[in-house]
Amino acid sequence: MKNSIANEYEVLLRSKADIEKTINELPKGYISRKRINGREYKYLQIRVNGKVRSAYLKASEAKRTAENIVLRKELESRLPAIEKRLEEIERAVEILDENYSRKLELLKLSVGMDELSSVMKQRCASFSDAMTSIEGVPVSADAKDALNSWVQGNVSFLSVLENTLRKYGFSAEVNN
Repeated sequence: MKNSIANEYEVLLRSKADIEKTINELPKGYISRKRINGREYKYLQIRVNGKVRSAYLKASEAKRTAENIVLRKELESRLPAIEKRLEEIERAVEILDENYSRKLELLKLSVGMDELSSVMKQRCASFSDAMTSIEGVPVSADAKDALNSWVQGNVSFLSVLENTLRKYGFSAEVNN
């Protein structure tokens, strides 16, 4: 049963992350039309710090922009149901098994890390190196290799995290 809970939770987290990533790439606002000297011009209008800003849209951009605005609104409408289901799972797990709740938190963290861009993954790995250096702890070759595999997209962050925790005697397996 716990595997199916973790699997559903992971699928929902990944779906939420994918939707949020797509939303961030899509335009906000709405398209307005203005008629000047008998010709119609289209503008993308968005609110920035309480003020409406307009950007002229070429005729070739207007249709695609309108489709992307509709897509953004449709994706935004999906998020509340996903977030509600994630909260339901979290509440149920807290009641059923407090320790398993921690494992879902690790899964949430890991999925977020996996969704980072390759540039951000590299920055995280560099930050990790810097922090261990500050602490005076040399980075092990295994840890460095594991993080590099994650940065390259060969392994999940969860697998790196679980292996590292296991190495130091902590249990963190999400699928047990």
